[in-house]
Amino acid sequence: MLFRRYMLAVSAVFWVGLIVFAVVFVVNFDYFDRIHDIDEAVQAAVSSYPNGINPYEEFVVPRFQGKYAPNVLWTMGPYNYLPLDLFVYVGFHEALGWIGSPIWFVLTNLVLSGVAFVILRDMLKADWIIYAPIAGIVMLFYSFDNASLTLLLMVISMFVYGRTQWHPGALAILIMALATMTKVFAGIPLVVLILFELQLGLKKRDWRRLGDAVVATACGAGIALLLMLPFGISTVLDAAVFFHASDVLREGTSVGGTVLSEIMLESEYYSMVSAAIVFAVLIISMRLRSLNDRVLLTITAFLMVAVKSSLAPLVVAGLFLVLRLKESTDAKTLERIRSEIRSAEPDPDRQPRDVDMVTPAR
Repeated sequence: MLFRRYMLAVSAVFWVGLIVFAVVFVVNFDYFDRIHDIDEAVQAAVSSYPNGINPYEEFVVPRFQGKYAPNVLWTMGPYNYLPLDLFVYVGFHEALGWIGSPIWFVLTNLVLSGVAFVILRDMLKADWIIYAPIAGIVMLFYSFDNASLTLLLMVISMFVYGRTQWHPGALAILIMALATMTKVFAGIPLVVLILFELQLGLKKRDWRRLGDAVVATACGAGIALLLMLPFGISTVLDAAVFFHASDVLREGTSVGGTVLSEIMLESEYYSMVSAAIVFAVLIISMRLRSLNDRVLLTITAFLMVAVKSSLAPLVVAGLFLVLRLKESTDAKTLERIRSEIRSAEPDPDRQPRDVDMVTPAR
């Protein structure tokens, strides 16, 4: 009863927070539009591509030159997100573009993140009364960010990994590869997942599991190449992957904001050092037993060395953090059940007492 009352009090706080945030969001919609440039970038790309323009080659995408300020300066560049992101938003633009920008973009992200949170709730078995307002706050927070699509694909990947009986590892890797073809930071959980499956396959001599991981990785790489091919593979890699590697390549847009970037951003060795740190942490994480722990450790290192401190990669940390908490809760529940079963079993070494030998009178 006490727990229920405590949960109701906490959920009431979150519901109030959601209502206040929603009201502020609607009333100050124009302000939220001004402080984001992703909606302008996506709008430019989805408008250019159907007209035969390669947004990864042509400088058609507007973005902030530096961080947002009241009198922010704009610069032009190529599209910085991978092709699956472009194709999905082109489709949504065809369906909802008549509403006008950026409303169609915001609605699209709310739909994508809404589906993600419904699936995630099924995985967590969370109580709707407290889960719904938290999910609503996060959905609004990322409504101007196309990380909503990446989040949806990552959630689906982890859902099939835990629920599917038919080649779960292969399906999870394939779907996570699709997530990586929207935003490059999804490559962190993808690589961790591939190594996790390969390691378990070798350790248990499970050749089917090992084969699934190898085949799924090859198929994911093939799909990535097919998605990039219409735009030029090297062109896409330059615009959407290597763009994030150094301040030189990000010239004309915002940089800095992480620990390593503040220390040695202008160094010619920055890219090598940051890549080496993430790779070293990735290898160290292979000693951990939990997939969620491995992702959390590696994404933490990535967030500390990335060339730009963006809020989008936090969806990786947030997703795998809640999955890790669920994993921990399930383990404690299982241990408690086992303990209760053990305590209920008769002790074979227990000597019967005299009272045990008394036969009740008829």
